[in-house]
Amino acid sequence: MAALEEIKQHFDIDELEKQLQTVLTLKDPIGYMESNINWEIDKEDLDDSPELDDQILLMTSDSRMKTIYGAWNPFKRFLSWLSRKKIAKGVKKALCGIADKIQSLIDEEAELKKILEVALLALIGALGIGSINPVVLTIVVGFLGAMILNGVTKFCGF
Repeated sequence: MAALEEIKQHFDIDELEKQLQTVLTLKDPIGYMESNINWEIDKEDLDDSPELDDQILLMTSDSRMKTIYGAWNPFKRFLSWLSRKKIAKGVKKALCGIADKIQSLIDEEAELKKILEVALLALIGALGIGSINPVVLTIVVGFLGAMILNGVTKFCGF
């Protein structure tokens, strides 16, 4: 439980509960994840990309020196997407590992906060506490929404 308390210090569980409730109300877990995760990717690209003028200057000076190098990685967006896909698989594996517990909480009509806490504990056990970040939490909320709306067995493929 100490790990869950540490997560609560850094992330607002009540806000996650509200987001999960919104996902359930709108019945669109994929749309929720898409809009929030894409925002993260775009924000990273905006923060890390050099200005166009700087990039042109860099390429101009490189061509004069006949040297090819650059600080900007044009494949950053793809690599970022690929890493998120790996994260999503890890989150799904962790949640499906406790599918019975999640299903019993859904059947008992437990509070969404309780379902979130159980999911976060499983995630901490599977991925480690250091791996919990806003993108992972967005995926957790979306996946839990899909599990509640579509059924745990359908989501996990049992």
